[in-house]
Amino acid sequence: MTIGELSRQVSVPASTIRYYERIGILPRPARSSGQRRYPADAVHRLAVLKLAQYCGFSLEEMRQLLYGFRPAVAPSERWQQLATRKQVELDVEIDRILEMKRMLGRVAGCKCPDLSECGRRAAGVAFELGGRTAKAGKTASKACAPSDLTCPVS
Repeated sequence: MTIGELSRQVSVPASTIRYYERIGILPRPARSSGQRRYPADAVHRLAVLKLAQYCGFSLEEMRQLLYGFRPAVAPSERWQQLATRKQVELDVEIDRILEMKRMLGRVAGCKCPDLSECGRRAAGVAFELGGRTAKAGKTASKACAPSDLTCPVS
C-alpha cells in the first residue's frame, strides 16, 4: 500500500509517517518505482503508535515500546511497564497543575497597589512551591502566612 493509502486508513498524516521513519520509530518501507510501499501490518503498527500517543507517551517511549524490550517480552508486559511509569509521571504532573491552579486562585485576589509592593511582600514571605519551601527573605510577615493568603504576597 502507498503512504497515502496508509495515511487514510489510520488517519495519520503522511508527513507524520515520514517523520516516524526518519527518526527510526517506523522501519523504512520498500520502494517500488520510487514510491514507498507498506506491508499490511503497517496499519497495526501505526495504530499502536496512535494509542501510545493518545496515552501521552513521548516519541522515545514509543520507540521503547516497539524496540526497547527483548523480542520475547509480550506486548502486554511492555504496555504494563510503560503505563505504570507514565501513570506515576501523570500523578506528579496533576499535583503540579493543581498547585498551580491553587496559586492562581490566590494571586487572582491580589490587593497590592503595584508590582513593587507585590515584590516587596514576596521577598519577605516563605511559601511552598511544588513541595519545596523557597525562602526569599528572613522577615516573613504573619499577615502573609502561606496557609491564609488570598494573594501569596499581600
